[in-house]
Amino acid sequence: MYLKLLQNIFIPLFLVCIVSVTTAQKIDFISDSTLISVDTLAIDSSTIEYEEPISSNVIETPIYYNAEDSMIFVIDSQKIFLYGDAVVKYKEIELKASHIEFDMNNNIVFAKGTLDSLGKETGNPEFKEGNEVFLAKTLRYNFETKKGIIYGVRYEQQGEGILHSEKTKKHANAEIHFINGKYTTCNADHPHFYIALTKGKDIPDDKIVSGPAYLVVEDIPLPIVIPFALFPNTNKRASGIIIPSLGDELKRGFNLRNGGYYFGINDYIGLRLTGEIFTKGTWGISSNLIYRKRYKFRSNFNLRYYTNITSEKELPDYSKTKDFSVLWSHTQDPKANPTQSFNASVNFSSRTFDKNHSLSSELYLTNQKSSSITYSKRWPGSPFNLTASLKHSQNTRNRMVNLNFPKVAFTMSRIYPLRRKTRPGKMQWYENIQLSYSSRLENNIQVVDSLLFKPPVLSKFENGYQHEIPVSLNFKPLPFINFSPNIRYSGRLYPNSIRKYYDKENNEVITDTISGIKYAHSYIPSVSLLLTQKIYGIFQFRSSRIEVIRHVITPSVSFSFTPDMTEKLPDYFRTLEYIDVNDDTIKTTYSIFENGIYKLPSARGRSGVINFSLNNNFEMKVSSSNDTITKSKKIVILERLAFSTMYNIYRDSLNLNPIGIRGATRFLNNNITLQFGGIVDPYQIDSLGKKFNSFEWKNSGKIGRLTSLNFSLNMRLKSKIPVKDAGKQERGGIIDGTSNEDTELYTGGYTDFSAPWNVNIRYNLRYSKPAFKETITQTLNFSGGLSLTPKWKIGFSSGFDFKTKELTHTNLNIHRDLHCWEMRLVWIPFGIRQSYFFTINIKSSMLRDTLKLEKRRSWYDKPEEFGMF
Repeated sequence: MYLKLLQNIFIPLFLVCIVSVTTAQKIDFISDSTLISVDTLAIDSSTIEYEEPISSNVIETPIYYNAEDSMIFVIDSQKIFLYGDAVVKYKEIELKASHIEFDMNNNIVFAKGTLDSLGKETGNPEFKEGNEVFLAKTLRYNFETKKGIIYGVRYEQQGEGILHSEKTKKHANAEIHFINGKYTTCNADHPHFYIALTKGKDIPDDKIVSGPAYLVVEDIPLPIVIPFALFPNTNKRASGIIIPSLGDELKRGFNLRNGGYYFGINDYIGLRLTGEIFTKGTWGISSNLIYRKRYKFRSNFNLRYYTNITSEKELPDYSKTKDFSVLWSHTQDPKANPTQSFNASVNFSSRTFDKNHSLSSELYLTNQKSSSITYSKRWPGSPFNLTASLKHSQNTRNRMVNLNFPKVAFTMSRIYPLRRKTRPGKMQWYENIQLSYSSRLENNIQVVDSLLFKPPVLSKFENGYQHEIPVSLNFKPLPFINFSPNIRYSGRLYPNSIRKYYDKENNEVITDTISGIKYAHSYIPSVSLLLTQKIYGIFQFRSSRIEVIRHVITPSVSFSFTPDMTEKLPDYFRTLEYIDVNDDTIKTTYSIFENGIYKLPSARGRSGVINFSLNNNFEMKVSSSNDTITKSKKIVILERLAFSTMYNIYRDSLNLNPIGIRGATRFLNNNITLQFGGIVDPYQIDSLGKKFNSFEWKNSGKIGRLTSLNFSLNMRLKSKIPVKDAGKQERGGIIDGTSNEDTELYTGGYTDFSAPWNVNIRYNLRYSKPAFKETITQTLNFSGGLSLTPKWKIGFSSGFDFKTKELTHTNLNIHRDLHCWEMRLVWIPFGIRQSYFFTINIKSSMLRDTLKLEKRRSWYDKPEEFGMF
């Protein structure tokens, strides 16, 4: 009896205690003496882990396991059954499933899912080894041989690829053989499309190779069969061929575009070389260099060159141009170096590049381009800073290019040299004396683009150097008065100077340039006085929802005076006498440095200027009849209404400057912005339109003549977003670098489906009448978007030309999110850019250029032959 009691109770109990020594568990005895059931539902979650090695005689590394529901040990067959969120770990291998069977004799584990109360399969096996993770229907794996058989596997590859297979065999070297496979980038459990692979092999961190393959869309096999397939399966850079796209244009003929080769140089640098060729002679090449280093910088350099030929030589519309474009962006990560930075944004091209080669409406309509390359350095703990830059701007309409390089600036921030570090008493007035320093070196030129790189032009750069040391003192004798005396020393270097003389024989003034570096300097004392104060006006109402209206008036008067320092400084002026066309003798004074980039350090003579300004603000408080918590709210009637002018006390005539008027306000929660402004000239004009020293109010009783007026209205309206949807944004199609301009749809790369609709309207009015002739210019632009459903997005942009009374450049964009696919339509219905582009393609960047359907009509086609589809 004691032996039977020992066999049935104490020996199994001892085995369970070895597995969980310190855990208090509920043990149920089964009628079969060789079976034990352990219920862990009542166990605290902190005691679920079992870290006792199993069968350490066969494999050296222990196997750890646990289960949320229960575990069953079969002593005779040496098997363990785990139920409910079961986990088995061995080295880098981790297996999760709702049902796991482990054979300790053969070191084989079997896992599968279970059915829930609704008959839905749940808890399917999830196998992880290192960085590789895959899901399966059933799995059988040998820990000793590292081989396994898997059914219904779903394996996410490196990148965006996903591999499904009906039956898979895993080998000890981690390679996988499979049959009836599916390769896709769709993350749905039942993919919307896939490439059916009859059989194949997956080599980790390398590639997937298969036998015959064909395309399946929505479970419909398509007659597109290939004898074999090869897919990359690595996160390392690799070089490869870029397949070109085929197209046809009326003026340039059939073409192959964006074909070439990608060089994966290393983990930081990638180079893309592509080309284009047309049957009528046009050809082009482009290179795109990308180099990035995490926490250091990211950069993109794009160079494109084209020989563009349209039509035939015998035809009148034949043209041949050479176009180029340089795009470079470089951004330094702030973490790379907190004391110095280097950033670049370069956009430079020939005048006709965007016209001939850009499919983007935004680029086509833009005639201003600019570039900037900047290096900055600061010294911690000191006020000194250094900045060096190269800048460029160009106007493709008038073909003018401005270059400013190099430009170097060294500055010292404001310091208080007489301020004491420890101050026992009150601050003295002299402790507010402030000192700063700035120096600048520049080299500028403005030239027509066709002459930019010609040798004679390069010698015409204007250059110079200047530095300034301002010393000032600010104090307030009264709360509303600010008194500020200061003195500024300024010095400038000039590479040359000029001399003018009168040629009597030819009756002309000749200017000679004298080479040689010269230095000019000045020290200019000045004093300024500022008086400003706020005046409040309150208007209260008793029997209205309008509780109060507040008017804030801010008058400001400032006076600045600079004495005449001509006798105290070197004489940089010369006098010239000549005879004009009316045989009158003219005597004039000129500066010998007037052709320099910085002109003179100071003006000749004294100056005294009084500035007047008057700013107004109107607000009202309105009671709310519906909101009991917030009884009233503030509404801005007029955010700003300002008047300003200046009076020069030493000018011999026309002392008063024109009066400037500026105003702005906003409505409907800042969705509508209104701005206006104008200039009123207080002086009369004669019959020739020239001003003379007589006020207009003497002639007409008016304050002055309205010489210019501008008015702008910006309105942005959109539907309200429910609170539960606020901040949500569904990802649409991602458009990469070279193909983005082909769609001109969503330049940001994402489609915003959060707002059902939005409308943007921009109206501008400009009126000008400097003398007798008046000019009125009006522009109207509007754009918007509409989300018909969470998956549909429609966008549009257009405008109205008030002169021709026609719509300006108009385009319509339609986007449909198809989960792993996307559809896009871009249509420009009229105008010289009349065109359309329609495509259905895979979202994944891996297959986007391969699995797609396109139809387009280029804007190069003649409008009379244009037709949608």
